[in-house]
Parts: sequence; structure tokens; C-alpha cells
Amino acid sequence: TPTTSNVSASTSSVTLLAANADRLGATFYNDSTSTMYLKHGSTASSTSFTVKLFSENYYEIPFGYTGIVTGIWVSATGTMRVTEQT
Repeated sequence: TPTTSNVSASTSSVTLLAANADRLGATFYNDSTSTMYLKHGSTASSTSFTVKLFSENYYEIPFGYTGIVTGIWVSATGTMRVTEQT
């Protein structure tokens, strides 16, 4: 079952997805003009991240990862479009 959400861009680390043991997968679309840093884990930063997403980039979380996902943007413009499959 897909669940969609929009997370507003922020220059402070924010939770994109809470940990969810029932997660089967998730997708992220950076609908912002700003670069963002996405992290599998807590407190994303420009020096502690999993993947760097430029404007309009898309990312799929690896199968089996059910932990928290956080993100931080270079500037607070736009949103992250998140779809979680459970």
C-alpha cells in the first residue's frame, strides 16, 4: 500500500520517513531548486549523508531498509515528495 507525503525543504535536518518495520520500499523526489542531502539514519548534514540529490533528482531506498531517513537542503525552497510502500 503506497502512502505519499510532502516534506518542506529545511536548512536543518528533518525526518523524511520514520523507522517502519513494515516498509517494503520508498521513493524520494527532490521537488526543489536546491540540492539536498538524504541520509539513512538520523541527523543528515552536508558531511554525513547517504546520497546527494540535486534539483529534480529521484532516489529509491534499497530493499530491506526500514530505519529512519532524514534530509537537509542547502536552501529552504520546495519540497521532497515521498512515497512509502508497506
